[in-house]
Amino acid sequence: MSAIACLNASSPRGSRATRTSKSIAPSAIHLPRRAFSRRGVDVTPRAAVDASVAYAVAQQDLFFAALVAVEAVYQQGNLPADFKGRPELPNIAVPCGLLVGSFALIQSDAAIVSPAGLILGAIGCAASGKYFLERYDAIDDDGMDWPGPRIFPGTGLLFSLFVLLADLEALPRIMNDY
Repeated sequence: MSAIACLNASSPRGSRATRTSKSIAPSAIHLPRRAFSRRGVDVTPRAAVDASVAYAVAQQDLFFAALVAVEAVYQQGNLPADFKGRPELPNIAVPCGLLVGSFALIQSDAAIVSPAGLILGAIGCAASGKYFLERYDAIDDDGMDWPGPRIFPGTGLLFSLFVLLADLEALPRIMNDY
């Protein structure tokens, strides 16, 4: 097997290599940096977690926690105190705390802690989804008001599902990098 074929086969993305006058140099755009040992065996330094996947999900978790908190504060000011389905600030503390904790764990870029952050984010999304579903069910819809008072908890429920799926879909991608 030629050196170029070995380099292409060992690359995680099937990257290209360019031939120089005396040796084969990995392309700076397509291949990770390689360190060569004395015996000629190449060693590829890798991050514990694929940064692009982990950071994107961590940002989604953080922004979703902010969205949940801002929506609760906004609805607290708009809805009367006796309104069924009015958000209560102590009830959002757990989902928001779990999502912010998930962000911190994923940002650590550690081999065990980052996947635990994704699992924590999924638990936080499930908790916020339960919170929004309870609010959605508590609101009585009279049919005369459009879009109605259920629009905020209904949209929050959809966002919970989307962020939950992002956390769960990122977990196998990150786990395959080990």
